[in-house]
Amino acid sequence: MYEYIKEEIINGNIKGKENLPSLRNLSKYLHLSKNTIEAAYQQLYAEGYIESIPKVGYKVVDIHSDLLNVSQSYNDTTPKDEISNNIKNYKYDLAPRYVDKACFNIGIWKKIINLIINEEFESLLSYGDPQGELELRQEIAKYIYENRGVHCQPDQIIVGAGTQYCLNLICQMLRENFNTIGMEEPGSNYIRYIFERNQFDVEPIDVLKSGLDVNQLEDSKCKIAFVTPSHQFPKGVIMSARNRVQLLNWAKNKSGIIIEDDYDSEMRFVGKPIPSLKSLDNDDKVIYLGSFSKIFIPTLRISFMVLPYWLLNLYLEKYKMSGQTTSKLIQIALARFMKKGYLQSHIRKIRRHYQNKNTAITNAIHTYMKDNINLISSNAGMRVILEIKTDLTEEQIISLAQNSGINLVSLSQYYIEKSNYAQTGKIRVMLSYKGIPLEDIEPAIKKLSNAWFNHATNI
Repeated sequence: MYEYIKEEIINGNIKGKENLPSLRNLSKYLHLSKNTIEAAYQQLYAEGYIESIPKVGYKVVDIHSDLLNVSQSYNDTTPKDEISNNIKNYKYDLAPRYVDKACFNIGIWKKIINLIINEEFESLLSYGDPQGELELRQEIAKYIYENRGVHCQPDQIIVGAGTQYCLNLICQMLRENFNTIGMEEPGSNYIRYIFERNQFDVEPIDVLKSGLDVNQLEDSKCKIAFVTPSHQFPKGVIMSARNRVQLLNWAKNKSGIIIEDDYDSEMRFVGKPIPSLKSLDNDDKVIYLGSFSKIFIPTLRISFMVLPYWLLNLYLEKYKMSGQTTSKLIQIALARFMKKGYLQSHIRKIRRHYQNKNTAITNAIHTYMKDNINLISSNAGMRVILEIKTDLTEEQIISLAQNSGINLVSLSQYYIEKSNYAQTGKIRVMLSYKGIPLEDIEPAIKKLSNAWFNHATNI
């Protein structure tokens, strides 16, 4: 309202000395509250665009808008263009951003979508349940019980468009009573940004070989801990049973809350998947986050959270009016995809595929890089970490890779306290094989090895 009236005054469409409509009339005409109209008028008054005259109302000030020289020219360089120009194309992209198209059978998905549209179209003519379609929540409850050991009811599950939505909602519910979150160090910049945007202080808690340093958490003032226990990002460690019990005891004894992100637990290549932390939670202290983005199509934007009943009650009281952010059609389609067993079949397929990739990248690294690196890997996930034995700087290592047409990321960028990373004195990089075709892995590693270890002519 304020921006619109201001632009109309500047452009001369509302002339100087014209009376603005009364608060009451404009409120009635636009179906807005009088408070909204008055707030806009007050801002215009404060900036000198209008004046308040007793018994007359608000009148536009003659500001000689022709002197402002407001440019109406069109700039054909949009922000999107600028962003696109900053994204380089690499021959081999080992950054953790993509999903391998070879993993997905689009035909089955299209068939399910078409069946719903053709046979159940009327069911799509409403917005649906704010918590997510019951049919989908029932399938999710069954899925996480069978695969992750999580006992919950469908009414505890909230479906949303991505982890960001779920975390934002969690932050809104917890922010009234908490202001600090303990987060794994190193950890996801994406997750940290969400917490900081919601005005939480983020305190780094070191990740050891056994997972989160619970002793350090106990010594902090944090009452909330964010963890990725089944496969820590980015280091890839699995939280030990001892640490899990200690963490749950911390939550019980300190009235703490644990947010568990179980984002890629399905990708374990040896033995059965590690049970979730939530499966051990007997005191309702764990908020469980899950997502289909890593094992399915990321752009479908389907994630979910399992709320403890004490937090569910707060959601139902204050936040259930938040609209559902995920397409009803996509929710129903995913529910059918799960109910017919296609999801489990899909997971078995991609697990084999990524296991082949894991073997390929591990063999290539041993073949071409030999003793020049320490391979920090695990039998899970879709990435490996290299610790490089070199006299080069981290910047030179990244630059040599990029100049050779290879995109990757260093581990240092995931640290909150950069000094924590610097103290190690080691250069570590992450190689994600999630999006690169299987046949490109060996040539990519060979080229990377040449760039780093025959670098005298490359710098």
